[in-house]
Amino acid sequence: MKFSTIILASAAAVVSVYAAPTFEKRGVDPALVPDFGVQRGAGADGTGNCRGINGILIPCSCPPDRGEFIASLNANVAAGHAINNPPISTPFPTGNSKPEQQARIATLLSTLQNLHGPGVGCPAVSTVYGQLQQQINALP
Repeated sequence: MKFSTIILASAAAVVSVYAAPTFEKRGVDPALVPDFGVQRGAGADGTGNCRGINGILIPCSCPPDRGEFIASLNANVAAGHAINNPPISTPFPTGNSKPEQQARIATLLSTLQNLHGPGVGCPAVSTVYGQLQQQINALP
């Protein structure tokens, strides 16, 4: 009796492990990633500076290639933190509530600013993301 109970319990445990559904992390929906709003290399002054939002000087390598940015964003969101700056969490909710939009824009900005290492990326003024953040924060 004990032997059959042990066998039955073991078989049930094995089946439950192998029958468990697998969850696959999906990438960020690119439709939730606003365009940068700034053209890379615009207004170059010959010294490596270009013009960002409101004419503020930015590196001419900014903003990054959209595909490169979305790949980095996907890696950060999948990890739950900025790969190149682990203390920064990277939530990316898909809803439209104010807190969800604030979380998304914060993750976009932290990904942008930490693209190649801690604090090594593109400044917020190399995109319209800072302006979008202000608009979202002003919502009721």
